[in-house]
Amino acid sequence: MAFLTIIAYVAVSFFVGCVFIGLSLDWVDINYAISYFQHKIMSVWPLRAAFGLTGLLIILLCLRHLFRTIFRRERSVVTESSYGKVSITLFAIEDMLRNMLESESGLSHVRPRIICKKHRIEVIIRGNLNAEANLPVFTKNIQEKTREKLQNLLGEDKEIRIKIEIRKMVFKGKKKIIESPEEVTEAEIPYRYY
Repeated sequence: MAFLTIIAYVAVSFFVGCVFIGLSLDWVDINYAISYFQHKIMSVWPLRAAFGLTGLLIILLCLRHLFRTIFRRERSVVTESSYGKVSITLFAIEDMLRNMLESESGLSHVRPRIICKKHRIEVIIRGNLNAEANLPVFTKNIQEKTREKLQNLLGEDKEIRIKIEIRKMVFKGKKKIIESPEEVTEAEIPYRYY
C-alpha cells in the first residue's frame, strides 16, 4: 500500500510540476475557464518565471523523495548463521561502540555513526581527544579495537572502514590541590555588617 501511495504522490507531483513549467513556457494552452488567470497573471514576466521555478522545485522535490525511498539507509545489519538470520540494529552497534570508546582514557564525548552499505560498513567516530595523547598511536589503537570488535560481532565477510574525526583537543589544566583546612579562606562579602 505504501508503494502505491508513493507512486500516486510522484505522479501527481510530476504532473503539477510539468503544468507549471508548461505554463511558464507557453506549452500548455489555457482555455476559456482560465482566461482571467492567463491574461492578468501570466502576462507579467516575473510571475511566469516564478511559476516555472516552482514547477522545477516541485519536480526536484519529487525526484528527491523517490531517490530517498529507493536508496534509503539500511537501519540494521543482517548476518547469516547456521541457525538463521541475525539482525542487529545500527543503534545497538553505535551504543556498543560508544560504551567501548568512552572507557578509553584519552577520548571523551564520543559519538560514533555507522553507515551500512551492501558489503561495506563505514564507521565515523567523532569525539574530543586529550592533548597529551600520541595522536598516530592512539588513533591506530582505536581503529584496531573498533575493527576487531565489529569483526567479532558481524563476521569477517564485511569490509569495515573506520574514520576518526577529532572535534576538539582537550588540555588538562593544573589544579591547585588544598592540603590542609587552614588554607581554605572564606571570601569576605562586601557590606556584610550593614
